[in-house]
Amino acid sequence: MNEDHFFNSKAYTQPRASGPSLLACLLCRHKHLKCDGATPVCSRCLAAGTECQYTPSRRGYKGPSKKRRANPSSPEQVPADLTAPLYNPNPVGIYNVPVDWSYQNPYPYVPTASLPESASSGSPHYYEQSAATQQAPIKATPLTPESSVSVANDGYLIDIYYQYFHPSHPILPSTRIPYQNRMPSFLEQVIKFIGSHFTSAASSDNYRPNIVETVMEQDGTIEKLQALLLLAIVLHSRNERTIAGECLVTAVDLAFEIGLHTKDFATSMGEGDPIREECLRRTWWELFIIEGMLTALGLQPTPRTHNVPLEVPLPCEERIFQDGLAPPPPPTVAQFDVRVFADEERDFSSFTYRIEAARVLGRVVSIQDLVEGQQDQVEAIDARITSFFHHLPESKAEVLRPDGTVDEMMFQATMVMNGTSIYLHFPRSDLLSSPAVAAEVICGHHGPCSIPAFSHHAHAMKAVKAASEISKLASIRMPVVKHTPFFICSLVMSSIVQLAACSVKAGQMPDPSRDRLSLTIGVFKTLANTWAISQSIMRQIKAVARDVMNMGLRPTMDQIDLNTVLDSGRFWLPI
Repeated sequence: MNEDHFFNSKAYTQPRASGPSLLACLLCRHKHLKCDGATPVCSRCLAAGTECQYTPSRRGYKGPSKKRRANPSSPEQVPADLTAPLYNPNPVGIYNVPVDWSYQNPYPYVPTASLPESASSGSPHYYEQSAATQQAPIKATPLTPESSVSVANDGYLIDIYYQYFHPSHPILPSTRIPYQNRMPSFLEQVIKFIGSHFTSAASSDNYRPNIVETVMEQDGTIEKLQALLLLAIVLHSRNERTIAGECLVTAVDLAFEIGLHTKDFATSMGEGDPIREECLRRTWWELFIIEGMLTALGLQPTPRTHNVPLEVPLPCEERIFQDGLAPPPPPTVAQFDVRVFADEERDFSSFTYRIEAARVLGRVVSIQDLVEGQQDQVEAIDARITSFFHHLPESKAEVLRPDGTVDEMMFQATMVMNGTSIYLHFPRSDLLSSPAVAAEVICGHHGPCSIPAFSHHAHAMKAVKAASEISKLASIRMPVVKHTPFFICSLVMSSIVQLAACSVKAGQMPDPSRDRLSLTIGVFKTLANTWAISQSIMRQIKAVARDVMNMGLRPTMDQIDLNTVLDSGRFWLPI
């Protein structure tokens, strides 16, 4: 029952004054809503179940007397209501959500100059208040386990999180869906911590101290798992890779402990709420994807979430989830796997294709140490990568939608699948003879040198093709900061492959390769304003590119001083 219907229904019998009320409760004033002034509880607060408070009456007080105005030091008594504590602007309502997280946009003003790439346009949540009410975020002490709020008036960071980060990793409910239960303060602080990376109006340094310890100390709930998963993504992007790995391991341990990977977990823990059930399913699959990517990037030897039966139903389409609609009955992984042989084409969500890409990546990681049968596995995985693109339905074949927006889930699916192709073919190609491969570049992990299933040259061509496809993703004209930060890592792999291809041609860099590399470095430069890892990678890629362009002809085996090579830590395999 909505508020207007409640106000107009006969069930509401509290008398209402005729004409506009001269009295308004503090909550209605804060939200700039019309209040009927009913006491002790106004109509809106009664309908919402929120606490209703009024400013104490100042009737009879006409301001300071002429004597006091003439002599401010006069001991004339100040009325008690002026010395009373100020009203808390963040009351707790029926959903126990702070008012500054309401979908009625009570966020403080954020200067346009402080928002990243067109944040002030296209978002319904950014608006300018009057000059009298504008205020900049207040810096405060860092978050500690004893404090639930570290920075005053920082609710706008939640909006920034949903604007810039949530579409890439959508596991929390949409802002259109109020939480039925209070969001734990530690999860709220993680969200604000992430949001602070996307605006110069706030500093992530105010949230970073103790935030990991605070989350680690919490009880084993789904919210703790979500917080750990989000921290693993962000800390890796801040180049805090060791701590990111610890968060990931703890999140996987907790997932198995509570049974998140089981078929009926979402149904049993969703309490009949289809939106919550969808969030629980998405949390498992997001963990599955992120662990697979971080494993491929060298943070751990094997993804544990890939070693259990895949029983959890698949996520719905993003438009359904973001609009807060009840999703249709979810399909299963088994149904997705037989789609190729079905008579009729069935629709699967973009998130599902992102999961499929992570599954294929997991298979490549799993065969690294395979002694027998590796060639058959390589051929099978290569066929699966190629068939992935052949069997995409028309609606998923293009990353760009007809309205010009980007399907972020398909963007990531394409990114991961091409990165998987590099991971599969690059270590089996003749590109490993390039000195560019020996460079220590963050996220440049590509697996050990392996026995080829095709010719060395065929593997090289497949790796170069995949690298080119990743470069095409970088050419999409949209704020690149809205993509997942793992896009940085896929661009690293793409760059190393292309630099290796140039270096085996005696350092010759044709214009197309130079242009793609220039684009990639530009993306690194833009993302360096948000993610610290991009700044370090940009410097390293530039150094490798200079080496490649200055190397000239590759030396023969007779010209190689092995002692110098081993001492410098740089080596390559002559062919």
